[in-house]
Amino acid sequence: MSYTTDYLSEASQILGELDVEAIDRMVDLLVALRERGGRLFFLGVGGGAGHASHAVNDFRKIAGIEAYTPTDNVSELTARINDDGWESVFVSWLKGSRLNGNDMIFVFSVGGGDLERNISPNLVHALQHAQEVGASICGVVGRDSGYTAQVANACVVISPVNPETITPHTESFQALIWHLLISHPALQMLPMKWESVGRTMRQAVFLDRDGVLNGTVVREGRPCPPTSLAELEILPGVVEACTALHEAGFLIIVVTNQPDVARGAQRRELVEAINQVLRKRLPLDDIRVCYHDDPDRCACRKPESGLLLEAARDWNIDLPASFMVGDGWKDIEAGRRAGCKTVFVDHGYTERQPDNPDHRVGSLIEAVGWILQHRIHPVDEEIG
Repeated sequence: MSYTTDYLSEASQILGELDVEAIDRMVDLLVALRERGGRLFFLGVGGGAGHASHAVNDFRKIAGIEAYTPTDNVSELTARINDDGWESVFVSWLKGSRLNGNDMIFVFSVGGGDLERNISPNLVHALQHAQEVGASICGVVGRDSGYTAQVANACVVISPVNPETITPHTESFQALIWHLLISHPALQMLPMKWESVGRTMRQAVFLDRDGVLNGTVVREGRPCPPTSLAELEILPGVVEACTALHEAGFLIIVVTNQPDVARGAQRRELVEAINQVLRKRLPLDDIRVCYHDDPDRCACRKPESGLLLEAARDWNIDLPASFMVGDGWKDIEAGRRAGCKTVFVDHGYTERQPDNPDHRVGSLIEAVGWILQHRIHPVDEEIG
């Protein structure tokens, strides 16, 4: 048999022996990481460093997870090596990045680190620091005896079916596994280019709820949601505005923070009851709610863009062709992070103002006029 036949036969055997439970644990850990707003740090040397750069791109762009790798910054990497040495380069970088218990380390390595053999000691020291601060650890490696496999919360060990091809097979399957992860339905938030070809991308207008659709109760210059159904008042022009957006073909999706539920100052049942009234009276396609408070550090609480990204995935939305309308800086920032055009409804609150919205208005009906003038009309795109 030829080398090619042997190599592919070995790859087929490895594929059949992959630890599915370990991969599923990675999915769960990554979902939890995104929900708590943690950061994902990829570490690798040689081929693993190349994988780390590619994975950072995929997890940021497709899975909506804040991701980094120290090897992307050559200037800092080489300065640390020159001044402090190779063994401490990763741990020093992680300390400078303030790695903490909300974050995750993800290792791409063949051996996984071995201090006794002086193999990738920089990985070992980085993982020891991750353990000290309580960060979670994942990895894809080629040795179950290395440090990564010993300490990881989830680790896939590529079966060493042939001692002569451990490195190429390990690095090949590292790419396969992280692409499995970012395309997993629980993690993927945005469509990939080729998968979206032939599918009709929708345009949406994302709306904050309180202060955009219905009135707020202003206390000490800050807007607060209605405290009862009796206080619920749909603002003037909102019915006409939503009808115009609907007739223009936009999806209308409400994205709202409701932290008073987490604070114990509001009942979830009332939030849902208000949403039901809005659904009955307005042509809304979806309502997405974040019930967390700031200390929860979730990815769905505006100014994070999680609510918009999840809706984009579920409704096949073209975010750069869509709009976010809100009356607070967090709404505008969430829209900006998602890549949407932003419209600020300025009610003159004394709280923080947004940074550079694309347009300012006094009401939703004014916002709709600007949106209809600045919408991007879909065109057929040929991919070559």
